[in-house]
Amino acid sequence: MGLRKWVSRPIRGHHLGVEDLTRGDEGVPASKRRKWALQTIDSSPFQIWVVVVAGIGFLTDAFALFSLNVITPMIGYVYWPENKDSDGVPQLPSSVKTAMMCSTLAGTMIGQIAFGFAADRLGRRKMYGLELVIVIVGTMLMLMSSNGEKNSMTVGGWLIAWRTLTGLGIGADYPLSACIAAEFAPRKYRARMISWVFFAQPIGQLLANVLSLAAVEGFKSQITQTGLSCPAGEEGEQCFRAIDRLWRLVVGIGIVPAVIALAFRFTIPESPRYKLDILRNVHSVFEDTNNYFGAPEADAEGGELDILPTTSDLPAPLSRRTSNSSEIAPDADVQSDSGSEGRPSSVQQRPASRAFQLPPGDPSFVPPLASWSDAKTFFIHEGNWQYLLGTSLSWLFLDFAFYGLGLSSPEIVRHIWENPKDPRSSVFASLRNNSVHTLVMVSIGATIGGAAMIKVVKYVSPKVIQLWGFLVLFVLFIVTGSAWTKLLDTSRSGLIVLYVLAQIAFNLGPNVTTFIIPAEIFPTRYRCTSHGIAAAAGKLGSWLVQIFLAYAFKANSQQQQFDWERENFGHVLQVMSAFMVAGAVTTYFLVPETRDHDNKSRTLEVLAGGKKVLDGLNQQRRQEED
Repeated sequence: MGLRKWVSRPIRGHHLGVEDLTRGDEGVPASKRRKWALQTIDSSPFQIWVVVVAGIGFLTDAFALFSLNVITPMIGYVYWPENKDSDGVPQLPSSVKTAMMCSTLAGTMIGQIAFGFAADRLGRRKMYGLELVIVIVGTMLMLMSSNGEKNSMTVGGWLIAWRTLTGLGIGADYPLSACIAAEFAPRKYRARMISWVFFAQPIGQLLANVLSLAAVEGFKSQITQTGLSCPAGEEGEQCFRAIDRLWRLVVGIGIVPAVIALAFRFTIPESPRYKLDILRNVHSVFEDTNNYFGAPEADAEGGELDILPTTSDLPAPLSRRTSNSSEIAPDADVQSDSGSEGRPSSVQQRPASRAFQLPPGDPSFVPPLASWSDAKTFFIHEGNWQYLLGTSLSWLFLDFAFYGLGLSSPEIVRHIWENPKDPRSSVFASLRNNSVHTLVMVSIGATIGGAAMIKVVKYVSPKVIQLWGFLVLFVLFIVTGSAWTKLLDTSRSGLIVLYVLAQIAFNLGPNVTTFIIPAEIFPTRYRCTSHGIAAAAGKLGSWLVQIFLAYAFKANSQQQQFDWERENFGHVLQVMSAFMVAGAVTTYFLVPETRDHDNKSRTLEVLAGGKKVLDGLNQQRRQEED
């Protein structure tokens, strides 16, 4: 509590962190407090601290995930000096490398689903911060991996085990950061805030390459510059120690932003919509919403709120009556324990003179609590399984290509950038070139695309961006794959440009929108679980592509494998282009539109109504146009 009070203390009238919204005025009827709080949140300014708190942790996760591209060549020099490629350069055995990547991704999948479910059951605040602790612990344990005294252990086994643990924490951050950003975000800025959070991923990827380049330059004097591997003797021992310290330093740097983020994540309050919809803690929303968002005074006796849709704006036949959906009468006796974080059982009301049947989307509608029967009704009977399937499949198709290129970038970059007729010169040159080439071809394109996305999503809906992003990637993969061998021989600069364009299209397209849309379209009671399932489907695609690449390029010797990769990677890109077409088709038919005909973001309360409500609104719009 001391840390929480210290971080949230006012500084010159401003609060440093994300403040609790749920201490309020007892004199305001519960139904009016809910409506006023939702209106105030959705009309408030851009919430910079929500982006900072979520973004720093997401940057750490991206750094931990994509640092594999940087450290795997270094680990190969130290622990597998006898396993050499066609040029005689030591490298990590393909089996160990594939196992490290797949274990990380498998841990990520488990974390996404498990923490998503836990966040819906136990609350966002209780889970937020715990995932960073797991990342920090997993990273620290990985730093201590070794073969032991006289090879009493196997470093590969330890690396795989600790990468699985780290992946668990990385995966947990996906649903938590997305849902917290969505639930704190004003309606107008919601997509941009989530885009800013996701922009931390290319920034983390960029930092991994920049810091690794700086570290390699810092160890320059200790790394041999005359041979392709560390030589025998004292010079070789110095080279081995330097590279061993180097990869541990690169991985360990990622702990720094994680520790900084912890100070804020452990002090973040529960999301206001989770308190309203799940905890039913409306007792104290009024005052704290006013304090935090700086909203104008509302009429406690029942002033009209016009920003959110009213019952008359929504199709009446779409209402789903529940035991919690009747409006509380103005003279209701409301009792609630404002200090409790659990599901309150003390909210009581006298029977109203008449029952109100409110449709989902109305600001006074109190949605039902999560249960198996409600989940069956919402996902199966009302058809919202289509939205879950659409977001999951589109993420899977996207990540098959994104991680196929992203986590395999050292090999792909080597084929594109280096001429096989020009042998590599030294250990230092190989490590330096790996960082420089990946920086130019991957990180710069990803950063440009992510920055552009923040601006574009203001004017274009995420669904439209996702659809056209898949189609653009399809064209790029078809062109690059068909001209692969010819461009390798005649214009490697052309391949570099196409590869950078693909990274821009990923991040100015489905790589970001697949993160945004699941955080918007599901109700609070299932939002984190649904987002976690969709994200896990994406990681399943990334897991499958690593297996595919490992066996597609399997050969009897290192030289045969290198030649096979060089000659046939264009066909792999053509396979990826088919996945992009599948992603476009899935987006068009199964992913809902989150904006209205004026390109204004729909409220989370309207989107939470699901397919039944959105179909009704679309039908109503078509009737008005006719």
